[in-house]
Amino acid sequence: FWLPLETGPQVHFDPGWLTDRENEHYRLFARLAPGETIEHAQAEMNVALNRLRALHDPHSDSAKPASAIVSPGSPFPLPLRMYPGLRFAILLIFCAGAMVLLVACANVDSLQLARADSRQNELRTRLSLGASRARIIRQLLTESAVVGLLAGVVAFFCTWVFLKATVFYGARALPEEGGTFILDVTPDLRTLLFVLCISLLASFLFGLVPALENSRISLASSQRSSTSGARTRRLQNALVASQVALSLVLLITGSMLLRSALHSLELDTGYEARRVVNLALQFPETLKYKAEGQRAFVQELRRRLEALPGVIGVTSGRPPTYLSSQTAVYPFGSNDRRLATSFLHYTYVEPNYFEVLNIPLLVGHTFHAISGQPENTVVVSKSAAEQLWPSENPIGHRLRLAAIDEKHHSNSELAANGPTYQVVGVAGNTRGVDFDGSDSKQVYLPLPQDLLASRPILIRAHTDAVHLKKVVELLVSSLDPDVMPTGSTLQELLRDTAPFITSSLGAAIASIVGFAGLVLSLMGIYGTVSYIVALRTREVGIRIAVGAQKTDILRLILGQSARPVLAGIGAGIVLGAGASFVLRSVLYGLNPVDPLAFGGTSAAFLAIALAAAYPPSRRVMRIDPVVALRYE
Repeated sequence: FWLPLETGPQVHFDPGWLTDRENEHYRLFARLAPGETIEHAQAEMNVALNRLRALHDPHSDSAKPASAIVSPGSPFPLPLRMYPGLRFAILLIFCAGAMVLLVACANVDSLQLARADSRQNELRTRLSLGASRARIIRQLLTESAVVGLLAGVVAFFCTWVFLKATVFYGARALPEEGGTFILDVTPDLRTLLFVLCISLLASFLFGLVPALENSRISLASSQRSSTSGARTRRLQNALVASQVALSLVLLITGSMLLRSALHSLELDTGYEARRVVNLALQFPETLKYKAEGQRAFVQELRRRLEALPGVIGVTSGRPPTYLSSQTAVYPFGSNDRRLATSFLHYTYVEPNYFEVLNIPLLVGHTFHAISGQPENTVVVSKSAAEQLWPSENPIGHRLRLAAIDEKHHSNSELAANGPTYQVVGVAGNTRGVDFDGSDSKQVYLPLPQDLLASRPILIRAHTDAVHLKKVVELLVSSLDPDVMPTGSTLQELLRDTAPFITSSLGAAIASIVGFAGLVLSLMGIYGTVSYIVALRTREVGIRIAVGAQKTDILRLILGQSARPVLAGIGAGIVLGAGASFVLRSVLYGLNPVDPLAFGGTSAAFLAIALAAAYPPSRRVMRIDPVVALRYE
């Protein structure tokens, strides 16, 4: 539902809601005048923005030099170009779909080449009746285009139905408190034209090779032997190898992303994740719950939580799964000499934070709050201490921090004008959410009392954290039903981190398209071997007639079928190594050339491919030499 903008002060209990220039809760929507361009509107908005900057507080972020962003309307707050991760994901999905399309086209090409010999009589008859080679090529390309367009139309409507079902069931699977998930996946005319154009282009590009090869028919060639020519057989092997290589790349990528997702949950976190509950509170925007009211509620809630049976400890602070802010750190060595500047993450915690989360203190002790105000002491993580003071004991050393207001600052804005702290302890490393592990380098600051209500409450259970989570939520509702609690175990929060979500989504997509490529490759191998067996019936009959054993014939057919598969596996391993190098930033805790993913997937693919080639190859064992010699 929509509310008039004028009701904002009443809804948010803030009389200055619409007059505060620092309020950034709204986006501006506008329609371009006829004939105007986005670039012209961008230039006009930049001029207006420069005038408005002077009206803001000189120390606020809105007074800093900036540029207006004018972009087409979108559900995203910023244009797509401002989301490099999303663009990278879209590019990967597009590449995976293109690879499946290539596998499918190679499959069709292979089948058309295998089918070419069975059409030699037809095409030779057309040539003898006066048809030119160009006419034959046009006919074969027209057949390929018709098949491609029909396939495109069928795929278009099947995809539409699949997306509708996915959105419908996906929306029902989401929790009700998250709201209603609405996503319009109805295709438009541009989507249909794109699909038809891709289908037509693929039909012509990949139908050209079979058309050229099929038209290479000489009227004087002998019809006695139906064995495929060496040129056609080489093309068939190349197409089978390309299918295997592309499918193997998709399967290797999918297996590595899947293992990365599992690995992100199995790795040692450095803290207790299964028995700690993260309790976030959402206060109603009423006068009762201004800063003092929120702090009083949190303090009362914490007293009751500590009295619950099964609770070991209670603290306030953000969990390690939260991507903390970053600032410049200026360390001092012995004799107060200035050391190299580093950019590290920092977070505010209470003194018992390490005890509740079971983060070991390797050296020193935690800080202590005096009269509710933090003293100038900090605890640093092991990796941060190693970077700031390599080969030195950090206890007693001092450091100066730049801005610690938990806002985003560029490196050029960070200056050594912050307070100086003394290191009193070194804590064990905790696993964060950055793929490169850089956020494990932490500086822990004492949590001021005025930030207490803005931090989640962390409760460590003796045994069952899931049961405790329900008890805690009921406790919050009993204190005030207007306060909305959200409880999650830290293990559940791990599943919401970027490494797990990215790896899981990538694994799902890569596995689906990899399975599709595998099925297409197996169909191509089965069909190609079936045609080869059928076309070599006379040759097999001669071999049996001169004394060859049927098992030898079976071994010969399987061996020839395995050659392009092995060549494709070799090429797929090389291409897979390149793909894993591109994806190395999202492979959490895995070697980009993972032996299990490469070796296991390749061996499984080879076994499945040989299994697909075995049934048509085994038919040679039932060939009667007398019948084979009279074949055709």
